[in-house]
Amino acid sequence: MEDFATKRIQALDACDKVINGIEDGTITISSALLQCMKIARLVNDIDAMEWLNCELGGYPRNNEGFLTASAWDIAVQHGRSYVDKTEKKTYVFTDLAAELENVITNSRSALNNFSTQGFSVSGEYAISATSRMTENVNHATNNLLNASKRNEQRLSILKAQFYGYAVKWQIELRFGKTAKKIFEEYQERVGLFFSELPTTTLQKLSAIEDLMEDGNPERYSQVLTSCRRLWEDVAQVLFEEVLPDHKEKIFKTKTGKEIDVSGDHYNNKISAAIETLQERAAKNTLVGSEIIYLIDWMEQINKLQSSGVHSEVTRDQAMRCIIHTYIALGDILKLRDDVS
Repeated sequence: MEDFATKRIQALDACDKVINGIEDGTITISSALLQCMKIARLVNDIDAMEWLNCELGGYPRNNEGFLTASAWDIAVQHGRSYVDKTEKKTYVFTDLAAELENVITNSRSALNNFSTQGFSVSGEYAISATSRMTENVNHATNNLLNASKRNEQRLSILKAQFYGYAVKWQIELRFGKTAKKIFEEYQERVGLFFSELPTTTLQKLSAIEDLMEDGNPERYSQVLTSCRRLWEDVAQVLFEEVLPDHKEKIFKTKTGKEIDVSGDHYNNKISAAIETLQERAAKNTLVGSEIIYLIDWMEQINKLQSSGVHSEVTRDQAMRCIIHTYIALGDILKLRDDVS
């Protein structure tokens, strides 16, 4: 099995081939597509794999011959939509890169063959015949030029999509190490805290990684559930640690607002703990307010999960949920350690 370092090198090489090839005009767009598919496979970009498979094999249609809803959404997201000015309706073009390249090549060849050279006619209808011939050639040439222009515009859209995808991953793979190192520091801080807690909590932590590695879209909603459970564990432990003598149901904040910290009001518990830690901190810090903002963000994501509409949870949402969870918990624990 290829390790991450090997895959990273291969993915970067594919990125360079796409970027340099398109900039220098030394690669066909259909070849750039294949390289983008390689990038997506190496970095395990599932959403891109779905998009690029449509670009290679065609956008799927239903029994009535229309694009499926998911295919339509993918096409629109990747620049394939256009508005018919006459009908004032939105359509998507489904020509594949290889098809467009072939049509453009054939059109250019046909344009070179359109000519009245060698045409001759005599008799009383000569002038009329010559005029009709010239008119027909001009009409056919204009139609071919317009079609060729439209196809080249569409191919340019696909070129920009593939180029942009390669650039995005080139930046991510080359400079993502810094972000990865920072994130790993948060991960370590959170991991150390959870190592002091019961085994069941550690199992929740490892479950998040397992669910993401599974690659099954239906699992993404479970990632949100696991993240929420981590919040609950941290909130309960931190509240009991920071406010061990607080037995009342209500906690009064510095602004005078009363919040319920009983039962399963975990967000309120963690907010109360943060405010208390801020008061004890040697230096004033904004981390508390930032964390409360992140808690609100997490609450919105959890509402989505609780609604049961699991199909609406994307891999991107699940990934952001994990990142924000680790960063927020890491900041909370840093504040806790600073006070200690």
